[in-house]
Amino acid sequence: MLSLVRNNSPYTAILIFVFAIMVHLQGMMHACLPMATEGQFGYAWLLWFLSFLLGKSAWAFSIFSVLLISIQAIWLNSIVAQHKLFLHNTYIVSFSFIALSSLNPSLSSFSPLLVVNFLVILTLQELLQLKNAQKVSKQLFNIGFWVMLAAIIHFSAVFLVVFSLFAVALLRPFVFKEWMIVLAGLFMPLYFLLVLLFCTDKLYLMGQWPQLGISLPREVSSAYYFLGLLVGLIIWMFLALFNMQSQLPKAPIYIRRCWISITFLMIVSFFIAVFSDYQVIAVASICLPALSLILSQAFLNEQSKKMNTISFYFALALVLFCQIFLPS
Repeated sequence: MLSLVRNNSPYTAILIFVFAIMVHLQGMMHACLPMATEGQFGYAWLLWFLSFLLGKSAWAFSIFSVLLISIQAIWLNSIVAQHKLFLHNTYIVSFSFIALSSLNPSLSSFSPLLVVNFLVILTLQELLQLKNAQKVSKQLFNIGFWVMLAAIIHFSAVFLVVFSLFAVALLRPFVFKEWMIVLAGLFMPLYFLLVLLFCTDKLYLMGQWPQLGISLPREVSSAYYFLGLLVGLIIWMFLALFNMQSQLPKAPIYIRRCWISITFLMIVSFFIAVFSDYQVIAVASICLPALSLILSQAFLNEQSKKMNTISFYFALALVLFCQIFLPS
């Protein structure tokens, strides 16, 4: 089965979509309507628009969420292939993304973090294009724009500003003009938002926008599920980091800097999840893009195909374990 995912055939994308439906069936069967909390007026406007397209059907929103996750997984995979972050073009990143999103139904439910993930992937795409772009002004402006738009949808995503500035500093030589372009991109969504709220006489909503909290589990409903998930992710991460430390030293300097940026994105994503006022498990979906990129390294050991196969079936076993022992 690993050979199917490692195959770069367009038909593999169809298999990825089928895999996404299979592992998210449990979450689709217990779907619920998404709701915006106080201060999430950007997300509330999006829900209002989607309600016209999908109606008030929790089932429709659940199917739409699985479709979005599949698109994000394949899109992220195509970005990796385009910029040659791995030695070979495969669908391993798509598999990792969908497998991680299936570890708990809350990770695949429609939420502001699922929308923010689209903007995170857009930001990654713009960052990775900095090397080959003839004029980087467009990419730099878009980086700031997408990051601030993500913060408007979910305030704790404002930590992405730190990531964007770190990545630009790492991937580009310091040019004062370029940094001004990034800052202009950051302030532009805020400018449009203020104009919109002022024209609709709803400027008071800006006072409700900053919403931070501590999103940590207060109790464990199923010890078997929690321990199994924690141990499984630690082992998966160990396998990925083992492969990274043996392969990245051979990669070009720019590719290594890209992976440093991705690692920093994963750290920032954890901060976004922890300092969020949203549901504890649902906020972890913000970690999917960066975490799936790093964990994909576990299946790309160039020296041992047998180890790749073991890692792949271990990931499948972890998905199956979480499906069986998922707390009700």
